[in-house]
Amino acid sequence: MARDRRVSGAYQLPAEPALAILAGPMARTSASRKSLRTFTVFDFVPFLVRRVLAWRIGPRGVLLSRTSPNGVLTVVHRLRDGCSGEIMERRIAQLRPETDSYQLYWKKGNGRWTAYYDDRGDAFVGSLADCLREISRDPFSCYWS
Repeated sequence: MARDRRVSGAYQLPAEPALAILAGPMARTSASRKSLRTFTVFDFVPFLVRRVLAWRIGPRGVLLSRTSPNGVLTVVHRLRDGCSGEIMERRIAQLRPETDSYQLYWKKGNGRWTAYYDDRGDAFVGSLADCLREISRDPFSCYWS
């Protein structure tokens, strides 16, 4: 086989399979396609949260989205306290994964997360965008009171 593979300025691949090792089936690892796709989605979530809910906080602080290993998303409002100057974090909402959607939770005054119910009295379950829209709308003043 010739060392020079240049033909009219373009690089030509060798005729024999140089990377035959990668041709076989790969074992499922933590870097499988599904987990990479999930990571990509969770990497996008903080930007979506800020875009949908930023009008609620205005210039006061920053909105964050934290994801736990089991897929629970927590929306956090980080702000500086006016008197002491300390940075405070206020957890606004939780989105817990269901089979194909998320269930929405709000934090009560006692510190416990409680399922959020819609106007009809049903537990609110919807897509990520539906849940963020409901947090933004906040008809019962659960999140932004």
